[in-house]
Amino acid sequence: MKVVKLGKHEIAISKIVLKDVSWIFEELGDNMQIASVECWEQLVFATILALKSFERGTNKAKTVKGEILLRLAGTLQIGEAIKKVGAKKGENFIVAFGQNARKTLEDFLKKNSLKEIPLIDCDVEKVKRLFEQAAIVEAL
Repeated sequence: MKVVKLGKHEIAISKIVLKDVSWIFEELGDNMQIASVECWEQLVFATILALKSFERGTNKAKTVKGEILLRLAGTLQIGEAIKKVGAKKGENFIVAFGQNARKTLEDFLKKNSLKEIPLIDCDVEKVKRLFEQAAIVEAL
């Protein structure tokens, strides 16, 4: 698990493997999201952008969770975003955000008997490209 501080808030992220995704959406809290993306860094960046967009009132989605998916997919269509980066069978990243994000994520993993996979940093050039994709939603 990695934790990034954002003011008085935290963003906590873990990588997990799901054999079945059907149950997880009902279990996720309003301050959590799961996505099938290449790098943990892109999910953290998309989460920061989503939180900031709600602070500024420039959000495109109705919820922070939806805004995260739009940012990750680089689109304004939630259906397209879900198809592109939504949770899938296999490896996924799960993120919690808020004042107690680390504890929220730890409790969620424990409650649902989910084992973490080590987080490996992505190549810097790949991360830059993925960050640009997340930021493009501002211009759309």
